[in-house]
Amino acid sequence: MTRALWWSLTILVIGVGGYALMFALLPGFAENSAMKHHFADRPFAMYGHFLFGPVALIIGMLQFGPTAPGLRAGWHRVLGRIYVACCILAGVAGIKMSFDTIGGAPSGVGFFLLGIFWLMTTAVAFYHARVGRYAEHRRWMIRSYSLTFAAVTLRLQLGVLIPLFGYDFKDVYVLIAWGCWVPNILWAEWYVRRSPSITRPRAPAS
Repeated sequence: MTRALWWSLTILVIGVGGYALMFALLPGFAENSAMKHHFADRPFAMYGHFLFGPVALIIGMLQFGPTAPGLRAGWHRVLGRIYVACCILAGVAGIKMSFDTIGGAPSGVGFFLLGIFWLMTTAVAFYHARVGRYAEHRRWMIRSYSLTFAAVTLRLQLGVLIPLFGYDFKDVYVLIAWGCWVPNILWAEWYVRRSPSITRPRAPAS
């Protein structure tokens, strides 16, 4: 990833992650928003998703930054474990939310599968790191973060489809329940299969 691309994506990540954290951390923010009833009806799932998801989003981007290869192994492991824990907590919360989401079953199934694949790819990435298979760890972590990044692509798609095409929010939500993550994971799969730097074994930084 080039430095310019990383900084561009990081700005998006901080914007999306920071805004989501406001729902979880600022008293009264959720209550004064259009999502007030969602937080009232399922507070544990909503606050869990809006707290741990943004942390995973921001930490994950740091792990892919231009300075990431220079991180000491200890810091990489600490941030990685925080990322994994946040993905698990936010993923479980997201699965819970998928059973009662805007758009009914079509969007619910999309978000449910996103949560399942998010948990699976993150768990596999963590397993490979634990057993020292670092090339496989990198491959699966790219898959995992592509699903974490769905938080950004979801909001980008909302920002394009509604104002530019005039789509109804409910109809758009059904589309982005799939569109926010399926292209991401397809791109990640294409990337890890074609990049020699990913497939080549490499020991972690010391």
